Amino acid sequence: MRRILIVDDVPLGRDAIARLLRQEGYRTTVARNGTEALLKLKEQTPDLILLDNMMPEVDGLTFLSGIRRFPKWRDLPVMMLTGNRDKTAQRQAEALKVADYIVKAELTPREILQRINGYFSTAAARQPAAVPDQVRLINDR
Repeated sequence: MRRILIVDDVPLGRDAIARLLRQEGYRTTVARNGTEALLKLKEQTPDLILLDNMMPEVDGLTFLSGIRRFPKWRDLPVMMLTGNRDKTAQRQAEALKVADYIVKAELTPREILQRINGYFSTAAARQPAAVPDQVRLINDR
């Protein structure tokens, strides 16, 4: 079961997305800001982070920039899920290698779910097929 950390300071939207994802079989954890998200991240690394940008204490881009400095989280998939339509913020997020930049007002929750499912489908297709140990041993001779 895939784990998703949802980081957003607005409980209504955050909890609605969490509920929808749980109904689809995802395991979710929520955080209200970047500070709380970092604590959750230290407890357990999720398969994906849904990250708002405009939050109190530590905003999304600051949080993302911070975790990218750690090798353990450098390639951790992050989707910005934000109300911020600012193209500068979007370019900054893309420079930090976000998997997607989603403006909340432009998509329904079902469409957001489709983007998340699509990400995981694409990620699974990129994974190399597992090679049984016996085949490895034969090829290594």
